[in-house]
Amino acid sequence: MGRRIAFVVLAAVFALPKAMAQPAGGEPDIEMEPDGSAGSAGSAGSAGSAGSAGSAAPTPAPADGSAPVVKDPKVAKKWQLAAQQLVQKGDYSTRKNKPDDAKAQYENALTAYGKAIEASDDVSLRYELGLVDEKLGKLDVAATNMRAVATAKTGVKPDLAKKASAKFDELTTKVGLVSLTLNTEGVTISLGDVEIGKSPLTEPMIFMPGTYTLSFAADGYQPKDSEIKVEAGSESERAIELEPIKIVVNPIKNEPDAPVVVTGPRQPSKIPLYVGAGATIALGTVGIITGVLAVSQHSTFVAGGSTKVEREDAKANGTTLAHVTDVMFLTAVGAAGFTAYWYFFKYKPAQRKLSEAPAPAGRDPNAPEISKVDVVPWVQPSGGGFSVSGAF
Repeated sequence: MGRRIAFVVLAAVFALPKAMAQPAGGEPDIEMEPDGSAGSAGSAGSAGSAGSAGSAAPTPAPADGSAPVVKDPKVAKKWQLAAQQLVQKGDYSTRKNKPDDAKAQYENALTAYGKAIEASDDVSLRYELGLVDEKLGKLDVAATNMRAVATAKTGVKPDLAKKASAKFDELTTKVGLVSLTLNTEGVTISLGDVEIGKSPLTEPMIFMPGTYTLSFAADGYQPKDSEIKVEAGSESERAIELEPIKIVVNPIKNEPDAPVVVTGPRQPSKIPLYVGAGATIALGTVGIITGVLAVSQHSTFVAGGSTKVEREDAKANGTTLAHVTDVMFLTAVGAAGFTAYWYFFKYKPAQRKLSEAPAPAGRDPNAPEISKVDVVPWVQPSGGGFSVSGAF
């Protein structure tokens, strides 16, 4: 009997510290489901501290494609009780000056309240959820949840709606309300990369005090950014005008067809005639000169008074000049032959085709033809060659 009493006393001694650590009313043993999915109602209608416009209840079907949450009031009640106990733990940690522990408990409470709302769609639960948001400093989210309860048409008792309305009025002294009016519907309103609403907005957006840059985008309109400044307790209205995207249609201009230039036969070139005739005359002239010089050397060679040295020099010079004369005349004959060939087989047929071609467009066919001067190579009748008589 004495051993039993001693065992009970020892057990009480070991249990005493744990009992003293419990908050008033006892701390329940709560196990959160380790599924990692936080309730969407914990941030219903908000983007953190970025602001909020909507007050719709969370979507029961998760966006990740998983099975929708089954509505079960008993499960919802279980999650509500768990959330309330987590709030008690958070309050206890707050009183013990343990802000980190308190924050963790409140965050878990948000998750539990989210599960409860998903399982029941009970709007009245958002009042308790808003109180937790307020404890975490999410005043804009808390005000959104309070407004949802205060303006709910069904599912909320009058006394709770009155309390939510009073709490909302209290929170609006610490946040700012911004009413946005846009010139078209379906405008996506974003803060950073987070979408926070779509026009038309039925209720003012709620923001924490600060300066924000909102982005507006809609199909057929130019995107626009607008900066707003929110002060605590303020209510402001902003009208946003989006400019339609201008569609410019350029008519297709029919370009006139490029005129077709009809070119007739080309005027035959006279350059070969000039070159051939000039070469014939020049070579013939040089040949005549060298021939005369060769004859003079021959006269010196046959003269009776010439010395032997003079005769040898005359013979050498005369031979050279005679060869040059022959080359000049042979080349002159070749140049004359080329000139004649070009005139009779190239230039003359081209002239004939040009005269037979139709008159160009715009030219009067009855206009008198302007005669042209034909250049004919001059060939000396006695130009058959030049011979040097005598022998060296």
